[in-house]
Amino acid sequence: MPSDYIVFDTETTGTSSSSKIIEIGAIKYRNHEMVDEFQCFIDPMVHIPSFITNLTGITNQDVADAPLFHEVYEHFLTFIEDLPLVAHNAAFDIGMMDAECTAANLPSLTNPVIDTVTLARRVIPKSICGNHQLSTLKEFFGLVAISHRAVADCEVCATVYQYYCANRSTF
Repeated sequence: MPSDYIVFDTETTGTSSSSKIIEIGAIKYRNHEMVDEFQCFIDPMVHIPSFITNLTGITNQDVADAPLFHEVYEHFLTFIEDLPLVAHNAAFDIGMMDAECTAANLPSLTNPVIDTVTLARRVIPKSICGNHQLSTLKEFFGLVAISHRAVADCEVCATVYQYYCANRSTF
């Protein structure tokens, strides 16, 4: 498993394919050590539903003056380089990024992707943690990060990935 990687997460206006990204967070790791961080609110150009604000704490006011996705994407690509992307339930985040890229006529991400849901299922039995949702794993590892904010979720995801890397040979 790579020791240099990007852990990333998105926060969105919902879970449907028509939802929009409202925050991208990413942390760059070299030899499993954090070396840089990327965080940006994005103006989705649609109203953020109240249940999303309640979940994430991100308000319409937070994104009112934020850049649009196409204005952020090139900076994100520069940040991630060609490093593998690590995400929890990666299909969702990659799908949201792909949808935004398609809408903005931008190239999709081509980096290799590692999904920590799959990794967690391999090294943390359900009988120990109950399920493999990120919020449950946060509690399992005794982390105090705020759930449903992109960079905080990246920190939890990185812990899952690093735990897998350290323990995969024992399972």
